[in-house]
Parts: sequence; C-alpha cells; structure tokens
Amino acid sequence: MNRYAKITPEGMKDALFTECAALHEVRRRLSEVFDAYGYLQVLTPHMEFQELFLRESAAWLSELLYHASDSAGHPVVLRPDNTLPIARVAATRLREMALPLRLYTHQHVFRRSRSYSGRSDEIPQSDVELLGASGLRADLEILLCAVDALHSCECPRFRLELGHAGLFRALADALNVDAETRAALVHCIETKNYPALEELLSEAVGDDAEALRQLPRLFGSEAVLQKGEALLRGTAAAAPFGELQSLYAVLREAGLQRVIDIDLGLVHGQEYYTGFVFRGYMEGSGVTLLSGGRYDGLLGEFGRPAAAVGFAVAYEPLAQLLLEAGRLAPQPAPDLLVFAPAGLEALALRHVIQRRGEGLRCELALCETMEDARQYARTKGIARIAFCAGADMTEDIPVDAGE
Repeated sequence: MNRYAKITPEGMKDALFTECAALHEVRRRLSEVFDAYGYLQVLTPHMEFQELFLRESAAWLSELLYHASDSAGHPVVLRPDNTLPIARVAATRLREMALPLRLYTHQHVFRRSRSYSGRSDEIPQSDVELLGASGLRADLEILLCAVDALHSCECPRFRLELGHAGLFRALADALNVDAETRAALVHCIETKNYPALEELLSEAVGDDAEALRQLPRLFGSEAVLQKGEALLRGTAAAAPFGELQSLYAVLREAGLQRVIDIDLGLVHGQEYYTGFVFRGYMEGSGVTLLSGGRYDGLLGEFGRPAAAVGFAVAYEPLAQLLLEAGRLAPQPAPDLLVFAPAGLEALALRHVIQRRGEGLRCELALCETMEDARQYARTKGIARIAFCAGADMTEDIPVDAGE
C-alpha cells in the first residue's frame, strides 16, 4: 500500500467526535450573534481562479497558495482568504443590492505553512464583512460584534488590541522606502524585533523615522495614547492617529475599554487595510482568536468602489477552549434500540420510523440475537430496547430486564 494512504498531508488533520461537536457549537453560537446583527450568510467556492489573488493588495498571500487547475486547464487555487472572494461576490452577484451589505461566512481557508511549523494549513474561519459603510458608526458596530462573538463562546479573559494601519503607511511613505524594505519593516514591527528595526532605519533621520522606531514599543493601556500623541504630533501619521484617538474615546465612553489595549505597532501584513485594525487574543496565550479592520480600497478593485470593514474569527481555538472548559453538553445516547429477529426487519424499520416520529432518538440494532443487542446497548449507554417479536407484538423493555 502507498505510504501516504494512511496519513494526512502536512498541515492537515482529521477531526473526530467531540472536536466536530465543538466546532459545530462554535459555528452555531457565532451565527446567532451575526444573525442578531442583521448579517446574512454566504458561501464561496473552495477553489477560485488564481488571478483573484494576483493583485497588490493580496501580495502577502503569494507564497501561501495551494495551486491546482480546473478541467479546462485554468490555474486555480484553494481559497487562502475569505475577504477577497466576498468582495468579488459583492461586486458581481450582489451588485444590485443596496449598500450597506452585511455578510458573513463559515468556511475553511488554505495557506501553506513552513515545514514543521506546527501550524495548520486548513483553517476553519468565520468572516464578518460590513460593505458600503464608512465612518465611526460602522467601526463601532464591527468592534462590538467582535466582542459579542468572543463572549458568545465563553472566551475567558480575552483582549482586543487596537491600532491603525495608516500609522505605519504614512510614516513609511514619508521615508520613501522601497517595497523590500517596507516588507522587512512590517515584519520587524509586528514581531517587535528592535535591533533589526534599528538596523533597517540606521540611516533614516527626522521625526517620521524616530516615530517608526518607536511604534512597536507603544502598546498597552490607555496611557499609550498620551505617549503616541507626543511622538506623532507633526509627523505624517498625525491624521490617522487622531482617528484612532476618536474611536477609542467612544469605546471608552461605552465602557468597552475594559477589554481593549492599544498597540500602535499593530500593522497587519495585509496591504488592503486602510484604517483602524484590531486583533483579539486570550490573556496568557499567543493564539490570535480574531483579527480585522477597515479596508476601504478593496471593493474598488472589483469595480464597485465602497467603504468596507470586517473581521475574521479562527474558530478552532474557540472550540478547543469549550472542550478544555467542559462547556459542551455530552452527546446523549439514543433513547431506544430497536431489535427484531431475522425475517422481521420490515417490522423493525416501521417501528423506528414511528418512534422517531414521536421525537425519540432511535437506533436500529444490527445484531443477530437479543443478547448481542443487549450487550451493544450497554456499550452505547442505551437504557431500553424495543423488541419486535411480530405484528403488534413490540414492547420496550429495560436493557437488563429478564436476565
């Protein structure tokens, strides 16, 4: 037998029983939140034409793609991102629908990881997109929806990091750095690699360069905004920083500051972000639970210019949290096992149909003898057996009765 016939590809894995139940439960809870906000569910294909992701705003995906071809030989890829396909749908099949559009989806994305990184290449993900809405109200709706999404999954001690993509973009533009240096700066700031950042900016001078050096150091409580105001005053990043201040002020007034941290070095590698960005995580864990922000330029790439804001939830870690906390009700055993001797199979089927119609969870016994049926019922935790002995001769008996 082929050596690969009994294993899964690297980065892929099976999900069994309670894992499946937990994933289903997280999707159900998230759907309740999104439905309550007026969002409508959509699904996009697992495969998309490669050119959907061959654009400057998707450059960060270029090395992560799983390539294939369709029946006509056209290059296609396994969907590495949900936002771009939803933007395509909004600009084509939903073009005649009035804006704003509130859309969400539960579907997997596929991204190549480095070998032995321990990361999954198939990521169960929920995406929420508010399309055609600009301004503070839309930003607040998305942030509140994200908070409610984490609350719905009983996520303990979660935090939202809040930043602005325009901070880095404005400062990098002011320094006129090339694309390669820009990507390196993003990596250094996101990973808070101070020595490497200093080396990249060793020849840069002025207020904008100094602000860029300090960005990854400015994270934490509300006091970060005071430091940021002093640092960014008079720089190219002053305007986006003012937007971030205004957004936080309303969040604070609404009482949400208790779950929000500020991170002025939160860049997000995705080039399509244009405004505020955020990331959700659990205290004491480096696992990102959700991330998102404003991306006002993306829909215009598909011929339907409109503002947009949204976020993605990686719901597998949320499912794991439910499992570890014992928050999932155990799968109940069937109420009844229906057994009939050989020759009376039709009678057993009719009885199963009848009892399921009464609302009972019934399982058809595949055993040859009543004793085998009893033993099977014990292993499954089924308390009663319906013994079909003949027409109008069916009775429910306890598993261990008459022994």
